[in-house]
Amino acid sequence: MLFSSFTFIFGFLPLTWLAWRWLAGRNLTWALGWLVLASLVFYSWWDPRYLPLLLGSVAINFLLGGRILSVRRMGRDAAAARWMAVGITFNLLALGYFKYAHFLSITLSGVIGQNWTLPAHVLPLAISFVTFQKIAYLVDCRRGLVHQHRLRDYLFFVTFFPQLIAGPIVHHQPLIAQLSPGNPLLHDHRIWQSGLGLFAIGLFKKVVLADSLGHYAGPVFAAAAAGPVSGEAAWSGMLAYTLQLYFDFSGYSDMAIGLGLLFGFRLPLNFQSPYRADSIIEFWRRWHMTLSSFLRDYVYIPLGGGRAGSARRYRNLLLTMLLGGVWHGAGWTFVLWGVMHGVLLLLNHAWRAVSVHLPRPASPRGGTAARMLGVGMTFLLVALAWVLFRAPDLATAWHLYLSLLQTWLPVFPEGDVVEAMLALSPSAVWLWLLAGLLVVWGLPNAARFMRYDPVPNASVTHMPGLAVGLVCGVLLWCALKWLLTAPTGDFLYFNF
Repeated sequence: MLFSSFTFIFGFLPLTWLAWRWLAGRNLTWALGWLVLASLVFYSWWDPRYLPLLLGSVAINFLLGGRILSVRRMGRDAAAARWMAVGITFNLLALGYFKYAHFLSITLSGVIGQNWTLPAHVLPLAISFVTFQKIAYLVDCRRGLVHQHRLRDYLFFVTFFPQLIAGPIVHHQPLIAQLSPGNPLLHDHRIWQSGLGLFAIGLFKKVVLADSLGHYAGPVFAAAAAGPVSGEAAWSGMLAYTLQLYFDFSGYSDMAIGLGLLFGFRLPLNFQSPYRADSIIEFWRRWHMTLSSFLRDYVYIPLGGGRAGSARRYRNLLLTMLLGGVWHGAGWTFVLWGVMHGVLLLLNHAWRAVSVHLPRPASPRGGTAARMLGVGMTFLLVALAWVLFRAPDLATAWHLYLSLLQTWLPVFPEGDVVEAMLALSPSAVWLWLLAGLLVVWGLPNAARFMRYDPVPNASVTHMPGLAVGLVCGVLLWCALKWLLTAPTGDFLYFNF
């Protein structure tokens, strides 16, 4: 069940929300039980075979978390650390079996010269996101950051459907703290307007922008699997996927945050205009922010961070980004994508260390020009890296990189431009790219437009005005109209 499907919009969501509102005004425990049940239905809608796996994993992690808290309260810190290690190992083994066993067996069979591989499994939905979330919970138990340990709360923390499938990756304490009677959003109907507005913006980004751009990106990568393509096709395909991925994933995150508000919960931001970043360092502070925070807090800093000199700092950065690449998928393309971003981060940090000794621009214009150049270079480097991320194998990526070196001129449609765009004509690809870039670089992001405050239990201080409501209404109407004529595809991050 997709957020962008009529089944969800006109069936699951209103039924779940109305029952939640009715129960929340009478008994919050019953309301929370209903929300957990609805979330499990939402999850099992895709494939009920993996519901027992999710529930079994939840039960084991809940027991391990309780054990960690128990021995920690007794002052047995070493025992708490051991139980945490057991829990992390369990979660990584489960993730490895479903996601990486087939890839590793193929790699190993190639090394040893034996034709021996493990069968490929259908990847359980949300396994990567849920695994990181459960690991973060165990580590937070060990660090003393979890103050309540109730099965009801833990089930809600893991399964809350807006963030269950593709994030944002949430932490236990900030979310559970919002279950207190002091949460002003649980009974404040004004926040529903902001929630619906964010959902409408996200739906438009997914249905109209992302899916339309995917119509152009997919055939280019499919053709590149057989060999090099034209330079114009390579550049348009790469840029189309660069924008498709952003609108698809940020659209999902906008919808997730909006749904959270409808139920009275503030979820963390996941995007902050990443394609406006003027460096790779800044890009990773704006792109998939909850994953970046997880990798920083639970991988980079435990490895030593930057405390032991530049050499170890660069090593830790490279290892962290390598893990980030592997987390996204089992394949050499994801490994190289992670390494590529790791190397770019190393170069960025090295340049910053050198640039502090260089003269600054004498005028504001010089600073603005330098920033614009930085934004353009960062966008291009990120787009080049997305080729590895999207390509099904290294050969396809290589063919596309070779094709990018060819000379070319963009092709524009003749005649009715609007009709060509609505028909998704091949000649309209550059018009769609220009429209996407205009949104990315010229308009405020959804959080800023709606003035979204991610701080848990914060009171409502701003409500959307009439103009904002009209814009969101038009976007919602366009998205629903588009859905009637063009069926939507899965969210791209559902594959991870």
